[in-house]
Amino acid sequence: MTDITEQLGGATTIMLGASSMNNEADDVCVDLLSQGDPETTSVLWVTFTRQAAQCLESWRDEHEADPGEFGVVVVGETPGIGAGEELDSAVVETISTPSDLTGIGITITEFVSGRSGEIVVCFDSLTALLQYVDLETAYEFLHALTGQLYSAGAVSHFHVDPSAHDEQTLDTLRSLFDAEVNLSGSDVSIRTRYPLDDD
Repeated sequence: MTDITEQLGGATTIMLGASSMNNEADDVCVDLLSQGDPETTSVLWVTFTRQAAQCLESWRDEHEADPGEFGVVVVGETPGIGAGEELDSAVVETISTPSDLTGIGITITEFVSGRSGEIVVCFDSLTALLQYVDLETAYEFLHALTGQLYSAGAVSHFHVDPSAHDEQTLDTLRSLFDAEVNLSGSDVSIRTRYPLDDD
């Protein structure tokens, strides 16, 4: 999986397409979050389906050390934030209403603003988001959010389950991102919107 970031070149906003049943998605997700020295990296995980402790556990499965900063935004009615002892190094925020895009956006922006070093963001997932807001509303939110993340110097990826959406919806979402990583079983395909290297 380590060559995925190399193939993505300079992409900073990535759509990660995988079925919710695909076991490889977690490995690819953590790989995309591993952009540099873990100890000086700020990691933000936005999740609609997991407890905060599960996000931290996914990171620890692949790394010996916790990142320099670890934040989790739990969106919706996911019960609990996980075992408190395991989260003493993490910042956990909860947005109880999944359609509160303003609250989600402000919380993400506050985490990434003014940080030095590598900033990486996982948004899990677009499929979950679209259960609560329509495509046009989601598009406007994501357009603003990806712009803010780019301005902050963050590298971000956004999960989506392609089997849950029609091709028109997927094309609309694709237009927001520099690159797309697709998982079909254990196969990985990568495409970028345009050549990202200036050389």
